[in-house]
Amino acid sequence: MKKEIWMVVILVLVATVSSGVLGFVNVTTRPIIKRNEVRKLRESVLESVNVQFEADNLVNKFESEFRAEELGGKDIYFRYDDEGNLTGVTFEISGSGFQGPITAIISLKPDLETIVGLEILDHQETPGLGARITDEDFLRQFNGKIVRPEILVVTDAGDEENKVDAITGATRTSKAIQGIINDTLSEVQTNILTDKVMERFSHE
Repeated sequence: MKKEIWMVVILVLVATVSSGVLGFVNVTTRPIIKRNEVRKLRESVLESVNVQFEADNLVNKFESEFRAEELGGKDIYFRYDDEGNLTGVTFEISGSGFQGPITAIISLKPDLETIVGLEILDHQETPGLGARITDEDFLRQFNGKIVRPEILVVTDAGDEENKVDAITGATRTSKAIQGIINDTLSEVQTNILTDKVMERFSHE
């Protein structure tokens, strides 16, 4: 009987210590994870408009290139030229991929119809197949494409202004990117970046 009691006590102690250790690790690593997420976001935003930067001047470069605003619960990054004229708008887009969530950064011209750049922030797609959405050859196809009436990811895009070539062997992931872009842009343009809002931020 005593042996059984001691076993229970030991198990409780082990569980308590383990829980405490896990809690400590979680508390101490959470700020580090958050910093890394912010760093990756800033890097992707800058890369989406082809701005070069060094690791040690990332924050200064980001803040000098963009004006960040929270609109409708969404972070929007406005970019202006030296005269204070709006030259672009950047924000996060996300949705379901083939294997899991996909999060990306998209930059548009002020007309909200022309893509300046696209960068993948996070995904869970299959290595060698869907994961190729991070390849430069795939992403650069979107530069200069028109999102009206919608962007299309197809087998043979040709020179169509709203079409890009899908990834061979990853049709579902390619179509997922298409849906994420179209769905998010429709929502953002309808509910957040309305004509009135764009007029408000047209000059710095």
